[in-house]
Amino acid sequence: MDDHPVRIVAVDSCIPGRQHGRVDAAALAWLDAILSEARDKPTLLMLHHPPFMSGIPYMDEYRCMDADGLEAVVRAHPQVERVLCGHVHRSMLRRWAGTVVCTAPSTTTEICLQLRPDAAPASVVGPAGCLLHLWDPVHGMVSHLSHIGRFEGPYPFA
Repeated sequence: MDDHPVRIVAVDSCIPGRQHGRVDAAALAWLDAILSEARDKPTLLMLHHPPFMSGIPYMDEYRCMDADGLEAVVRAHPQVERVLCGHVHRSMLRRWAGTVVCTAPSTTTEICLQLRPDAAPASVVGPAGCLLHLWDPVHGMVSHLSHIGRFEGPYPFA
């Protein structure tokens, strides 16, 4: 999508029948060409699988594998403001390839934060959420975690 102040580009990292993802050479060439068309326009890049290790051992098996090529393409395009991912049902942020990767929280179960190497896969029902990304031409991109549901409040803020 190119008809807004921020361009949105999506790449399919899914492999049918597999939990992990990958961006192949043809998709990397396409992405580089698409990003080269608008080097001065702020861009959001979306893909399903996060291209980094999370520290949650059983989730790291579900990441975008062999992400060095993807990292090189993104690093070559500093107009990429954010890389937005899902799949891991957790909100995570990481500096990567000269930009920030945000993973979306879950609207259903959330993967447990277990950083032990021997951690057993588990999830919990937590507050559902989504990310809202706000662009300002002067101040840039800010990303908000927004929980979905009804909560006590609002309370006065002094």
